[in-house]
Amino acid sequence: MRSEQDNGERLLAGDIRALRKARGLTLAEIAMKLDRSVGWVSQVERGLSIPSLGDLRAFAELFGVPLSLFFSHDVPAEEERGVVVRAGSRRSLGTSESGLVEELLSPDLGGSFEMLRSVFAPGAELKTEARRPTEEAGYVASGTF
Repeated sequence: MRSEQDNGERLLAGDIRALRKARGLTLAEIAMKLDRSVGWVSQVERGLSIPSLGDLRAFAELFGVPLSLFFSHDVPAEEERGVVVRAGSRRSLGTSESGLVEELLSPDLGGSFEMLRSVFAPGAELKTEARRPTEEAGYVASGTF
């Protein structure tokens, strides 16, 4: 049971770090916005401190992701771990209020490989451009871009 909890804490820490990096924010910027110390944010990202539910709400609001993202770490079958993400196990990364909903198709955030499914509502527009230091590609399955 403890190793499963450790795995969940490790995944949570990795998700928080990956979300921060994907948004181009520094530890100091996150600390200032959350009214926390840089050391605490660093410890959370390394899995040394476990954020409270209130802290997770603040992270979710800051990153523009649903709070449920931090709790939806289904443990796949051993032969699929790190490789396959079933449709029912995908984690949502966006909210419908923004007009963009993204699902994580790759096993986790922050690795050398991320794959997302993005669904834009008609007329959706991003107010701030999200840039990642990665190569990105996409295709339009329906509608126009």
